[in-house]
Amino acid sequence: MQPLRRALVYLRPYWRTTLGALLSLLLVTGANLLSPQVLRLVIDQGISAGNRTILLWASLLLVGVALVRALFTFTQGYWSEKTSQSVAYELRNALFNKLENLSFSYHDQAQTGQLMTRITSDVEQVRTFIGNGLLQLVSAIALLIGSLFALFSANWQLALIALLTVPAMAVVIVRFMRVVRPMFSQVQKKLGALNTVLQENLAGIRVVQAFAREPYEAERYTHLNGELLSANLQTIRGVASSFPLIFFISNLGTLAVIWFGGHQVIGGALSLGELVAFNTYLALLIMPIMMLGMIVAQISRAGVSAERIFEVLDAQNEVTDRPGAQPLPA
Repeated sequence: MQPLRRALVYLRPYWRTTLGALLSLLLVTGANLLSPQVLRLVIDQGISAGNRTILLWASLLLVGVALVRALFTFTQGYWSEKTSQSVAYELRNALFNKLENLSFSYHDQAQTGQLMTRITSDVEQVRTFIGNGLLQLVSAIALLIGSLFALFSANWQLALIALLTVPAMAVVIVRFMRVVRPMFSQVQKKLGALNTVLQENLAGIRVVQAFAREPYEAERYTHLNGELLSANLQTIRGVASSFPLIFFISNLGTLAVIWFGGHQVIGGALSLGELVAFNTYLALLIMPIMMLGMIVAQISRAGVSAERIFEVLDAQNEVTDRPGAQPLPA
C-alpha cells in the first residue's frame, strides 16, 4: 500500500476542501447516530404513551435530522469530488511531464498502450478512491465506533450477542482482500495490452491497409479483448461471491438480537422502542462492515493503479543535463 500512501500526499495542497469533506462526513454520521434515539422517543413516549405532543415534536426533529443529513451529504460529495479531480489533474500532469523527459531507451522498451492506460485508467482508479473510497473508509470507521458505543450503552448483553458474527465477517473480508488484488492487477495489464494494439493500429493504419493486414489485426484485437473480458468476469465473480456471504452472516446476528431482545421486551426488561433503536444501531454497525468489503475492493484496485503510476514517476532517466547547463534559446 506504499504507492497508495504516496498518492495521498497529493492531497496536501487541497487540505481545506479535504477538511470540509471530512467535517461534513462526521456531521452526516452524527445525524445517522441520532436518528435511532429520536425513533425510540417516538415509540416509547409518543405512540405507546399516547402523547401527541411528543409525537409531533419528535417527528419534526426527525425531519430536521434528515435535512441536516441531506445538506452535509451534498457538501461532502461536492468537496470530495473537487479534491479528487484536482489530485487527478496533478497526477496526469506529473506523468505527462515525466514521459516527455524520459530517455529514448525507456520508450523503446515501454508499450505505448500501457503508458496510455497508466495516465488515463490508473489515474482514474486512484481518483475514484480519493473521491469516494477514502471518505467511505473514514465514514465506516466513525459509524463503527459510534454504533458500538451506542449498542453497549443501550444493552451490553444484546451487544455481545450481536458481535458474535463479526469475527466470521472479518475472516471473509480478509480472504476477499487477498484474492481480488491480483485480479485487479491482471485487469489493468490486459487493458494496457489492448490499448497498445489499438494505438499501434491507429498510428499505422496506412501500413496495415497497404499490406492487407486488417483481418490479422482484427483477430489480434479480438483475442486480447477476450482476455480482458475473461479477467473482468473473473474479478466480478470474486467480488460477487463474497458479499452474499457477508450479508447472510450479518442477518444471523440480527435474528439473534430479535430473538433474545424480544424475550426481554416480553419480560419487561426492555421497551419496544429500545429494541427498535437497538436494531437500528445494529444495522448501522453492519453497514460499515458491508462497506468495508467494497472499500477493500477499491483499495486493492487503487493500490495496483498507484503502483503502476509510480513505476513511471520513479523511472530513472539515463541522460541528464550537466549541472548548470543553459537552456537552448527559443
